[in-house]
Amino acid sequence: MMGFGSWQVRVQASGAKGKAEISIPVPALAVRSSTMQKGLGVGLFGLLMILVVGIVSIVGAGVREAQLEPGVTPSEKNRKSGAIVMVVTLVFMIGAVYMGNKWWNSEARAYALHIYKPIEMSGTVGSGGRLALKLEEAGWLTFDKLDDLIPDHGHLMHLFIVSAPAMERIWHLHPEQTEPGAFALPLPAIPAGRYRLFADVVHANGIPETGTTEMEIPQVTPGAPLGPDDAAATGTPVSQTDAQRTVSPLSGGFRMVWARDAAPLKATRVYLFRFRVEDGEAKPVQDLELYMSMPGHAEFVRDDFQVFAHVHPSGSAPMAALSIAQSQVNGGNVSDTQGMAGMRAMHSSGLPPEVSFPYGFPQPGKYRIFVQVKRAGKVETGIFDARVE
Repeated sequence: MMGFGSWQVRVQASGAKGKAEISIPVPALAVRSSTMQKGLGVGLFGLLMILVVGIVSIVGAGVREAQLEPGVTPSEKNRKSGAIVMVVTLVFMIGAVYMGNKWWNSEARAYALHIYKPIEMSGTVGSGGRLALKLEEAGWLTFDKLDDLIPDHGHLMHLFIVSAPAMERIWHLHPEQTEPGAFALPLPAIPAGRYRLFADVVHANGIPETGTTEMEIPQVTPGAPLGPDDAAATGTPVSQTDAQRTVSPLSGGFRMVWARDAAPLKATRVYLFRFRVEDGEAKPVQDLELYMSMPGHAEFVRDDFQVFAHVHPSGSAPMAALSIAQSQVNGGNVSDTQGMAGMRAMHSSGLPPEVSFPYGFPQPGKYRIFVQVKRAGKVETGIFDARVE
């Protein structure tokens, strides 16, 4: 895919129940520029030289001998004319090769300007434990003006604060935008320490971005109360990783179970991660609710923080991007995430006790998985560890 921007994969299906079409958003962004292999470059240059010599020779022979009868030796005049034309042709070919090289380099520079650079984020904690975040343009993308953000699951930003390096604490918060590119919120109670911050936002064209930063946060106490969509959880340090553990305790004696087999996890393979919520007697619960219009949310974080993914049961595409893509299929009737959340709210009770997430680890390593669901009006977080080969 050579184009840049937000694209779609449209799937059409027909059957006994009629026809339907779904659109899957695909962001197309260049992340690097590769150089040509040396052997291939040398080979192509050699072929180019053969082509130049061949063209010059053919033109010269045509001028020198085209009008002669078979077996007749070219005259001195014909030989001079042929030599002059060959020189002119050689100059022309050298110029053509030079201009072609200029064009190639120009295209390469233009492509390099389009290489995606993630937005940069910085944060400060002011008096009263108020966190201020600043997103800044770092690349060529016009939407990096950050004045075109749209709500995803009812919020312009989903902020994840993870303690570093232990990863034993996580907060899922939702700052408010104070001006384009600037967000703020009063922090809940947080112990002093070093933290990694991941901020998910979505642009009006459906392309998502994640701003990241690492910062020291002073102790915040008593802290602001969590909002209805906010979540906080505490587990064991990632250094005490038990990749075989499949049960995570929840509040009130409840627990979350990772339904997995004993097969090792492999990088670059897609898996369906299934998690079940049970009561103290290991019976599946019956009171799960939709959490921000989804059965659940999951965050996959590698222990060096170089991999972060916010995943939904529908995949990693944001709800806002799915809404935009599907609205184009439906004739341009854009339904925002608030509307979709409202429609899903009609079925917010009676959900199955199990939630699943499709995801493939991009690289080997140790990962921590945070799984968030809503039960009886409260957001619960299960914490699991995975070792990926």
